[in-house]
Amino acid sequence: MDFSFAEPEFLDPADWNAASYNAHPIDSIEPLPDHHTAYRDAALECMKILRSVDAFMSQERDTRLAWIAVSCTLELTSTSKLTETEIARQIGVSELRVRRAVTKFTRLANLDPAGGLRPLGRSNGDPALKENGQRGL
Repeated sequence: MDFSFAEPEFLDPADWNAASYNAHPIDSIEPLPDHHTAYRDAALECMKILRSVDAFMSQERDTRLAWIAVSCTLELTSTSKLTETEIARQIGVSELRVRRAVTKFTRLANLDPAGGLRPLGRSNGDPALKENGQRGL
């Protein structure tokens, strides 16, 4: 009996399981397609603003003024009927300090100073935004 093996074929690990491999179901469903909807885009933009609020609040020394800046910028109920002068008088700081805090948060959160979100994917310094004269949503 002659048991001669073809050495190169026998030692090639790629050939060992070639006949026993079946495709796994995960190969046909991963990665999932990225479906963009207006709702998803808006939710992601809101998450960016929430992260901006967190970053702004955690880096400011005067957290009361920081929250006032967030509230004024987002036009929340707590400051919606007050002017910056009234707010400054109530918390004992200058109106300029309140305005600077609002401006700082507006830039950090990438919000349009005229109110509203900037178009998705745009930044404060985006030349395309300035050229077209577009405003936020």
